[in-house]
Order: sequence, then structure tokens, then C-alpha cells
Amino acid sequence: MEGPRQTGKTFIMKEFSKSYHYSVYIDLEENEGLKTVFEQTDDASEIYEKLSYNGIRFDTSSGDPLFIIDGIQSCPRAFSALKPLAVDGRCDMIASVSPPGVEPSEGDFPSPMGYVQMVEMGPMDFEEFLWAMGIGKELTAKIRQWIDTGSEIDVSIGSALTRYFRKFMTVGGMPAAVQKYVDTKDYNEVWDVLASICNIIEKDALRYSDKKDRLKTLACLESIPSQLAGENKTFVYKDVGKQAGTGRREYGPSLDWLHRAGLINLCYNLRDPCEPLSQMERTDSFKVYLKDPGILIYMLGRETASAIESGNTYVNEGAVVESCISQALVSNGYRIHFYSKPNSSLKMDFVISYKGRLTALETRSGKTKMSRSLLMLTSGDYKVERGDQDRRRPWGCGRTRDTPSAAFRTLLLRHPPHRDGPLQDPEEVNEAIRRM
Repeated sequence: MEGPRQTGKTFIMKEFSKSYHYSVYIDLEENEGLKTVFEQTDDASEIYEKLSYNGIRFDTSSGDPLFIIDGIQSCPRAFSALKPLAVDGRCDMIASVSPPGVEPSEGDFPSPMGYVQMVEMGPMDFEEFLWAMGIGKELTAKIRQWIDTGSEIDVSIGSALTRYFRKFMTVGGMPAAVQKYVDTKDYNEVWDVLASICNIIEKDALRYSDKKDRLKTLACLESIPSQLAGENKTFVYKDVGKQAGTGRREYGPSLDWLHRAGLINLCYNLRDPCEPLSQMERTDSFKVYLKDPGILIYMLGRETASAIESGNTYVNEGAVVESCISQALVSNGYRIHFYSKPNSSLKMDFVISYKGRLTALETRSGKTKMSRSLLMLTSGDYKVERGDQDRRRPWGCGRTRDTPSAAFRTLLLRHPPHRDGPLQDPEEVNEAIRRM
């Protein structure tokens, strides 16, 4: 399991262990002495014997137990030992890597690849946030069905979801922040949690990134909000240190570390908005989004959080909305792209292949009509088949072109397996929303 700190990996592993009759948990970051067990041998039987000398017991009398190794990135030999332990087979195993920017297999040690399945874990998405707020899975599944079929959503339901989405933008998806909001409904408490998480991120950057790049890594991270506040939001290396002549050579490794650490999403510009998108990428032109909106909000400040929560349309919330959408797209398996035509005003926030059709996605303030860029891309010489405009009301019911404003809403909820059966009556769901 790999992912940034504070995304709930340890909690999930321990919850998963409850399905076993017996489990063993060790944390290699907290217990330095256990690292020597793996550093002394790569033989599975010897590892289990040495662990027994440390008071760790494996009960195999009622089936295979679960062996959990937390913080395995701190011991490359332990990561390498996953192969002989898997071959030995006396335990099921699960391990965590945090932050994933640290490569646990560094060094002259055999790789366990082929015996390990890597699973990425990030911040909670909007649907998981709704569950935490008390909205049940059946209800979100029905809402998703309406979206997938292009059905209109009741205005009161759309309004309720918009309010929750604004809370999601300000609280974010880090489990500790969400839990604090659920427990207290006090944003001051949430803010303190976000401050603590940001402090951990900074310490990790100083501890785990390359020694010569540590301050540059922090500078790249701290520049993201101001970079997103720019007119075209593209990442400009020279704006990191406010020094002309600097570029990828100076800051590229630091940005790469933030990406590998699971903290940011990279959105690449397209030479031309056409398939295959991967062949159209301009790797020299990209945007950088933080994966978690709560972290971005903390970096933007309390005034921005207050304005977004209250629905102030004058605040520049585009960076936060786009960050939420970028993470939703990435979570659904998309490699994200945007389009900005050189020497032209033609720009599009996201271009994806959505349900087999090349789709342009745009966020705009207030109740403005479809933009000129969206009209141009969905007509004329371009191969974009349809466009969807968010208008900063992701759960509104207005239509743009030939499709409901559904692409954004669908992407903010995970794609489920296809389900047959009648849709629940909208009034019934509306009443459920009122009761909540």
C-alpha cells in the first residue's frame, strides 16, 4: 500500500486484519530494533525465528494469519524480504510505503516485484466524504444512476450536494480532517488538523527528498497556490524562486519528488486536442494540482475557506474546483490533459476521452454562458465531440450543448459496475436528503 501520510493506510490495514483470526502488526519506523531482523537475513524461516526472539508470535493453528509491516520504506531489506516471505506462505502479508516518493528497493537488494501487488491510496474522494457526512451508499448510487442516464436531479438535491461539495473543498479528503469535522463541526479544529498535516508534509520533504534539493522541494510546493492563481495556471519554473533563467534543471527533480510522493497531480498540455491524447502531450507545458483540496485551502488561507463555504462568487475558487476535478479524474484512471493553443485565447481546463468520446471540460464563474473556447472545440475543425461546463456549480442541472452538466458530477463520484433495475423515485430521495 503506497500513498501520502495521513491518508489512513494504517487504519485500513488494521481494519482489514479484523477479517483474520490472528494478525501481527509491526512498524519499522517506530521500532528500529526490528530492522536488524531483516538486515541480518533474507531467509523466511530465520526471519520468523528472529521475530520470535522479539516477542512476536505467529499463531497458524486456525489458518494463515495476517502479517502487517508498516513503514517498510525505512528498511530496504524488509521490502526485499517480501519475496521470500511470500514464497514461504505461512502468512498473508500487507505492507505500507509512506511517503511513496521514497523508493524502498534502493540498494543492491533483490526486488520482490512479481510477488507484490502495489495498491495506491490517496485522500478520500467526494463520494466517501458524503458517506462520512451521513449520506448512505444507496443514495449516492441512485444519484449516480440519474447522472449516467442524463436524468434531471431535483433542485433541492442539487442544492444539498452543492453545499456538501463546498464543505468538501474546504475540509478536504484527509481522513483526520474529515473525522474532526464530523465530530465537532468546528472549522477551527479542522484548521488545526490541516496545519498539522502540512507540517508533516514539510518535514517529510526535508527528510526524504534529495539533500541538495530539499529547500527547492519546499519552494516548489509553496509556489503551487500562486501558480494556480495565474491567468493560464501553467507551472513556470522561474516563478518558484522568482529568479530568471531557472528551469527544469534546477527544480525538475524537486517537482518529480512531490509527484512520486503522491502529493500532486500533473496535467499536461496538448499539442492538438485529438486522439490518442498520450501522443499529443507537451511535457514542457503542464499544470500542477494538489491532490487534496484541504491542503490547498490551508495554503490559500482562512479568508478563501470562508468565502468558498459561504458561496461568495467573487472569490477565485477556480484553483480549488480544478484541483478537486483533477483528483477525481486521476482516481478514475484518467491521465489528465488541458489545451492551451499558443498565441491564442483558445483554452480548455481538461480534455479527456469520456465514455468513448473526446470531451472538453471547463469551469467558469457564476452563470456565464458557454465560452467561446468550448464552442470552438466542439464545432468546426476540432475533433472534440462534446463539451461540459461546470459553471462552478458542479451539481446544478443546467445543460450545455447536447449533454447534461453530468461529466463533472459523474467524475466526482466513482464509476460503479452497471446496475439494472428501476430508479428510485426522485421525491423519495429528496425526502431522504431533507431528513439528513
